[in-house]
Amino acid sequence: MVKLHLTTTARNKLRENQSVFIYSETKFIKEITGTTSSNLVLDDETTDLIFTDGQTQQYLSLEQIKTDKQSTVQLTEDLIIQLRINNSITLLDCTNSILALLSGTLAIGYSIFTNSNWREFLFILGSTIIVLFVFMWLYKQTINARNYNIRMYAAISALILIFILIPFENWTLKTLIGLSTLTVITRFIKDYQRSLRAIYHPLTKG
Repeated sequence: MVKLHLTTTARNKLRENQSVFIYSETKFIKEITGTTSSNLVLDDETTDLIFTDGQTQQYLSLEQIKTDKQSTVQLTEDLIIQLRINNSITLLDCTNSILALLSGTLAIGYSIFTNSNWREFLFILGSTIIVLFVFMWLYKQTINARNYNIRMYAAISALILIFILIPFENWTLKTLIGLSTLTVITRFIKDYQRSLRAIYHPLTKG
């Protein structure tokens, strides 16, 4: 399966709403307008693409796109289609998941054996972290980047609250959760920046 990102640019306003049809041999794949951005998912049997704009046709080999990572189709002087490989991005970080789950478990254990006034709240926070990450691991469908970020913000907020609510008398536990929280935040920021680079600058390494 190959995922492509298409950006269509119409230099002439008259072509902005004009349709472009995409085929693979005789199979119709997608219709796009003169000014749009969209994604295209192709199966492994697709070898080339045909772009049709009225009487104009352009052929493009899928192998060429895979080799060059991006390609440009100029149907007319006023209509250009840019294609690039849409690289898959792994959002869920294994290290972050382990650290967050351990911190959630420690918070639950501490809430059970402490006499703190915040023990119920600590139990809820720890359980929330565990539930968030377990569901993200078990969820087999693609996780939307926006939903993933919201869950990570919730988990990080819960970790920060746990760190604040644990008293300084338990400095060992507080230090462990503090270091874990700092690591999770740092890795999340780095992964978030990497995902943005992969989306907007797909040909840039790193």
